[in-house]
Amino acid sequence: MKPRVLIMTTYYHPILGGAETNARQLAIHLRAQGFPVQVVTKRIWRDDPPLATLDGIRVRRIPPAGERKSSGKWMALPSFFSTLMRLRNEWDAIVCVDYRGIGIAAIAAGGALGRPVIVQAETGGVLATASRDDRSGIPPEPPLVQALKSPARLVYKRADHFMCIGRDIEREALAAGVPRERVHYMPHGVDVDRFRPASADERRQIRETEGWPADRPIVLFVGRLSVEKGVLDLLEAWRTVDRRDALLVLVGPDMPSNPWDAGPKARAFIAEHRLSDSVHLHGPSSDTPRLHRAADLFIQPSHFEAFGISIVEAMASGVPVIGAAVGGMRDFLVDGENALVHEPRSPQSIAGALERLLSDAPLRAKLAAAGLRTAREQFDERKLFAEYARLIETAAMHA
Repeated sequence: MKPRVLIMTTYYHPILGGAETNARQLAIHLRAQGFPVQVVTKRIWRDDPPLATLDGIRVRRIPPAGERKSSGKWMALPSFFSTLMRLRNEWDAIVCVDYRGIGIAAIAAGGALGRPVIVQAETGGVLATASRDDRSGIPPEPPLVQALKSPARLVYKRADHFMCIGRDIEREALAAGVPRERVHYMPHGVDVDRFRPASADERRQIRETEGWPADRPIVLFVGRLSVEKGVLDLLEAWRTVDRRDALLVLVGPDMPSNPWDAGPKARAFIAEHRLSDSVHLHGPSSDTPRLHRAADLFIQPSHFEAFGISIVEAMASGVPVIGAAVGGMRDFLVDGENALVHEPRSPQSIAGALERLLSDAPLRAKLAAAGLRTAREQFDERKLFAEYARLIETAAMHA
């Protein structure tokens, strides 16, 4: 009998993001492998049903209601704990995806009931501040911030296992004193059947449906329109390159009420520099595999990135990529071999990479082929989730 798994995550579908997508795909895989699975997540809208079924999986949405924002993971902590205790007869192990804040509830409930808690960080700096020579892209914390986070970090370290989506996060866990046997490198995976190269006919049809030009190179960005995703750096670089023969397509939502929201500034920049003919704001999409298949190249100019799932999805789609030399992307991007890598937070470096790749079709073909191999060999989600499932079974068996 497989252990009953409760997946905790502050936000879940229909919220779109790396953590939310990974939590959903993990739940689907575990269910397919015979694990009884349920998801507990925070309510987004007040009229969200408290209990629903998605992908054949029970999803509980708990108060307080509220759109995605940084305080949500703390505001919902008491509700998560009470729900875990109320459901004590329905689960054998907890998997907490993005355990900032809510991980305290998971660890407290697991400790009280003697059951394993597996936590997964979606960003660096959860267990310890970045060092001054750290290359994750996350700035070191001031001493006061470190002091305020210290009590929570002491609780986090009591989790049974730490799943690390990037090597920076793995090093952070080990440096924080977590024993090696409890630390596991487990990057996000991609569905290589959904994210796949397109035929010429399919690319043409997608572009026609989207209203994208058939005769212009398409440069694709997928992610939140936020400062840390490098959107404003990318627009400055695009203005410098001034490739009116190409189209930059930005796919992703604004971040209303978030201090890093770059949507309004991006629109103002496009208008000020008269870039509307060469920049298209697509908005969020629930079908990014299709959009990847219509692109000529993909760019991820993040300031920091624990992993960088969008860039792996582009590689799996057979699209050549440009990425920043930060965080988890440094684990698998090799400049000139399977990608072009630019200096982080540098519009000048981004512009150089864009100009080079837009002007060199043989290089695009070379990087696309190597990137496709990287995605299929290292990030096939079926292999990674199978390993994840084995660890859950082992943890439950030895609890």
